[in-house]
Amino acid sequence: MAEYLGRSWSKQDLISRIGDPQQIAGITRCTLAEGKAAGVQALQVNTGGGLQFTVLPGRGMDIAGACFQGRALGFLSPTGITSPAYYEEPGLSWLRSFFAGLLTTCGITSAGAPSVDQGREFGLHGRVSNAAAEDVSVEQEWEGDEYLLRLSGKVREAQAMGENLVLKRTLCTHLGARGFDLEDRIENRGFEAQPLMMLYHINFGFPLLGPDARVVGPIRETVARDEEARKDRGVEEALVFPEPVEGYEEKVFFHTLGADREGKTFIALLNRDTGDVSPLGVVLRFNTRELPALTEWKMPRRGFYVVGLEPGTVTPIGRGPLREAGRLPTLEGQGEYRIRIGFEVLAGAEELDRIEAEAVELQKQNS
Repeated sequence: MAEYLGRSWSKQDLISRIGDPQQIAGITRCTLAEGKAAGVQALQVNTGGGLQFTVLPGRGMDIAGACFQGRALGFLSPTGITSPAYYEEPGLSWLRSFFAGLLTTCGITSAGAPSVDQGREFGLHGRVSNAAAEDVSVEQEWEGDEYLLRLSGKVREAQAMGENLVLKRTLCTHLGARGFDLEDRIENRGFEAQPLMMLYHINFGFPLLGPDARVVGPIRETVARDEEARKDRGVEEALVFPEPVEGYEEKVFFHTLGADREGKTFIALLNRDTGDVSPLGVVLRFNTRELPALTEWKMPRRGFYVVGLEPGTVTPIGRGPLREAGRLPTLEGQGEYRIRIGFEVLAGAEELDRIEAEAVELQKQNS
């Protein structure tokens, strides 16, 4: 049965009341037209359950704006959405096209800090977010009494006489949903092993982020990336947030999560006071066998008020340092790697209570 307007409906009940499913849920294709975004393809998704978000095939199948019942969930940076034509790789120049959004994907063969690996220079966070997708597909169809929404596309990371990788991303949701499932299938179409450095830069902003927000999950250990992150009780206050702070310098933390016997775990951002009557949260579910690392990027600066919760195959210290430390994962030639992340909006105190209780229980199982 389809969930809509707080009740369950059969297909026949719903289609007797509408002429086109787009009236209540659907995916709309469009092309952005102005400024540095001109020419970028976009897919606007409306689940009919209060969740709306925009997927950008023109930017690596990443997710730009997202909102729930009119309240923003993600963060949009001052760069705005930019076409891949404006991408600059060296050093920190990636930041000139970092629109943030709900999801910016970092990788495939490089993610994290700029570094030099085997004589080759790599800029911040890799190239995949600044590549346009091909074979973009949209499906909107009934399966029994459920109306399903699916979209997919393939993104290449390849170099003549070098790496040859393809990421196929599929996003699935349905009528009435307050979330979606993301599945990435990464193929090494070459014959030599290549680094596999995937980092899912998932960004949350106002009003979900605020002084009453906190990070919740089965966190077993938190390590500061550097001295800046250790300042001013950085580790002790890694999971809570102030009002916007003038000139705040980013703090980055690496969290170790507990998981169940199958490796399933989660991390959430919960806010019991978003300025209206309904507490709000978002939970990310993934598997530590696929994504063993979790990075928190804390940046509550005035005018740039954001936190990133970033599951990944690696901690983002750079490709060179990871190889030197013997911690650089690779994908064998002709190999394949799958990653799944579930995204769910939480609404109301009871749902936030449930997540907090789940975190406590999972921590007990891992103690």
